[in-house]
Amino acid sequence: MENNLSGRITAGILRRTVRQSFTQAVVGSIYAASTGGMFLIGYALALGATDAQIGLMSSIPMLCIGVQLVAAALVERGVSRRRMTFVTAVLNVAGWGLIILIPYVFANAASAVKVSLLIGIITVVTFFAYISGNARGSWVGDLIPERFRGTFFGRMAMYGGIAGTLFALIEGAFLDVIKQHGMGAFSLLFGFGMIFGLISAFLFLPQPEMPLKEHKDAGSLWKMVRETFANRQFMMLAMFTTLWSLQGVAGPFYATYLLRDLHMSFLGVGILNASGALSFLLSGPVWGRIVDRWGCRPVITACSTVLAPFPLVWMWMDTPARVYSVIPYMNLIGGFLVGGVSVGLSTLVYKVTPKAGRSVQLAVYSIIVVMLAAPMPALGGHLSDWLHAFGLPRDLRYTFYLSSLFILLSAIASRKIVEPGSRLARHMIRSLGNQWLAPVLRWLE
Repeated sequence: MENNLSGRITAGILRRTVRQSFTQAVVGSIYAASTGGMFLIGYALALGATDAQIGLMSSIPMLCIGVQLVAAALVERGVSRRRMTFVTAVLNVAGWGLIILIPYVFANAASAVKVSLLIGIITVVTFFAYISGNARGSWVGDLIPERFRGTFFGRMAMYGGIAGTLFALIEGAFLDVIKQHGMGAFSLLFGFGMIFGLISAFLFLPQPEMPLKEHKDAGSLWKMVRETFANRQFMMLAMFTTLWSLQGVAGPFYATYLLRDLHMSFLGVGILNASGALSFLLSGPVWGRIVDRWGCRPVITACSTVLAPFPLVWMWMDTPARVYSVIPYMNLIGGFLVGGVSVGLSTLVYKVTPKAGRSVQLAVYSIIVVMLAAPMPALGGHLSDWLHAFGLPRDLRYTFYLSSLFILLSAIASRKIVEPGSRLARHMIRSLGNQWLAPVLRWLE
């Protein structure tokens, strides 16, 4: 493209790039919905995975996050971000072909061997996802102007959420129908997802390169790392995100509890997830406008504070009937609030990182957050057994209760985030309350 050499992007090319990004959000969400979440948990359970192994399946791949620093160093040296994003995205998708082969090639192997292979391949797949994510994160920061990044990320979440939710429901119902075919049902589902993963990867190619000027200190990676830790705004954000991510102690066990302990169907679990995804996706544009006007910090603080007690409701969720009567409504509210945190974080990370060296700072950010959060699912897999040793009954829901504490701590930490020009959370809430209630009050008058 004519703008690639200069690093400038015209209005027409920007509009086309935004449309391509939204299309990627849709097909990428179908890929993620088809290969992750409850379907991956169900696949692992079908292979014979234990609670501890399911925890490891979430924890071990996260340890690959260090590769982002290598990717960032290459980006700062001027390596093509488009090429790096595309190649590693394709390799990420290709890994699922190996996952599909596990029950066939190792049909006579013990379940522990099959689950170990699954964890190993998921780790490799995640390795490539981290490289792709870092390169794309730096790239999109130059593609999308700062003045409407909040709106951009909000709409990305909305479009991706619509597709992911819809396909999770359809695929959940489909899998319930064909699950008598055993592993063949999962193979069909994962293969279907791979098609959309490849479409998403190839959509990177027509987007403008936006070459990054080589960082003046590109030869000194550690100097760029030191610059990162000297960025106080960045470190405050990393502190919040780390605490927020520790709630991953419960991440893989919601689906495990519902599918195995309560014997709910894939469609049933999909409906529960859809209720949260529905409000999450609809909230994106709303939070994007609020973030652009009020700032990211007040949105993050308000949403995380209200969310903190939500996991405690699971104390009473011990039958499918109770789950269906309460959790969809909790998820509707929770999805809306998580949408605020998501849009706020996606926007703020670009505000607190400089263009020169951004890819390194994004890599360090990810490494700090993910490395500290990585052990949490593995710990969650053992938590029930540890508490049982003290006389408590075995119950996966202990991980849910612990996640509530981490959300509360993150809400407290969010008040330390530095964002020039942002307003206080209470001022934002008061103003928004007046704006949203005013039409109702006028109608009542």
